[in-house]
Amino acid sequence: MALADDFDGFLIDLDGVVWIGREPVPGAPEALRALLEAGKQIVFVTNNPGKPPAAYAERLRSLGVEVDPERIVTAGMVVARLAGAAAGPRGSAFVIGGAPLKEMVAAAGARLLEEEDGREADVVVVSGHRGFDYAELLTAKLALDGGAALFATSHDPTMPMPGGEWPGTGSILAAVETASGRRAEIAGKPELHLFEMALAALDRGSFVTRHVPKEPDDLRVAMIGDRISSDIEGGRRAGLKTILVLSGTSDRAQAEAAERRPDHVVDDLAALLR
Repeated sequence: MALADDFDGFLIDLDGVVWIGREPVPGAPEALRALLEAGKQIVFVTNNPGKPPAAYAERLRSLGVEVDPERIVTAGMVVARLAGAAAGPRGSAFVIGGAPLKEMVAAAGARLLEEEDGREADVVVVSGHRGFDYAELLTAKLALDGGAALFATSHDPTMPMPGGEWPGTGSILAAVETASGRRAEIAGKPELHLFEMALAALDRGSFVTRHVPKEPDDLRVAMIGDRISSDIEGGRRAGLKTILVLSGTSDRAQAEAAERRPDHVVDDLAALLR
């Protein structure tokens, strides 16, 4: 019996699981189509806030995987909600991140402050982006010195890319935390904020209400990811079974050495069906 038969639904990471950079992981699109055709419920979960859910859905559709944006949950969505609540109705935010993340934070109600005006922000939001520089670090530090709250999309130090891993949000966040002496509240995996939103997305499909039993160990939803410290640890904290795929960041040796091992280790998404 295939491993996929043990579950009714999955939370599935994107980077390192479905694609690496611009290239799909071999066999991943076909596996996702087969899971959906078999009636499996899927919500995609990513710590990467680089695109809004609609853009991720469009990219999946270009691979032949039909999914609604409502079935995609990003750390950007979660951090925007947290930052908006912390800033308050007339509060302001300084965002270290790309345009899509800034748009999400603004949509959550925070007034965006740019450049040196950011020193007066009520909240600082940190995510990975290629334009990070000393001026942003200085602005964030001074805002935090003034009492701003600090949020970040993740602690992931790297992200999988063809030819080797690139610095991720955690690398930028380390600079902000070191300079300010503050510690961020994390929106993405492994924290529960993202998992709560993702399970709610399953619930909108009347799936969780049918299948969530009294005991978490009986929950037939698994978290599938490529990073032990975020995907697997986060799934464990959420009471889900965990499946590590070896197509991205973590390898089998790391899985075997982990204090809390994944429930299952497979080569890639396609292996779920074999």
